Amino acid sequence: MDRGSIAIWNSPGTNAGTLTSDSGSLINVPCSSTARFDLEAKPSATTPEELLAAAEAGCFTMTFSELLAAAGHPPHSLRTEVRVQLVRPGGRWEIPSLRLHCTAVVPGISEQEFLALAHEARVQSPIARALRADVTMTVSLESAPGPGWYAPLQQA
Repeated sequence: MDRGSIAIWNSPGTNAGTLTSDSGSLINVPCSSTARFDLEAKPSATTPEELLAAAEAGCFTMTFSELLAAAGHPPHSLRTEVRVQLVRPGGRWEIPSLRLHCTAVVPGISEQEFLALAHEARVQSPIARALRADVTMTVSLESAPGPGWYAPLQQA
């Protein structure tokens, strides 16, 4: 399986762009530096941190549900909230941690087994493992036709 998203940042001076995902669940969703860095900004656009929180919340919940079911305790319900804080302690932006809270209704499970499976889901979910992964990269630099030229980039 290979899934992806495209970020297009093509509005000089606005520090804004859009995100589109392969599945179509995100189609030209606005993202902006203002939404990311201005604490007083109205949530008019998404941010990488919000998308990371959504990815980890979904991934952890699916992993935890699979582990619970495999252990003979299919969950009645799982509600996972992930918070991501972007801080700038030494001049560089960083995400020191992800804070995850899951509220679950799982009939017939002991607290000890529940906690063990939750911990396993926390460290084994694919997104959590990806956060420890190397990132490979390729880049291309293209030239604009001439001075003062600007045209919005088109999505492929």
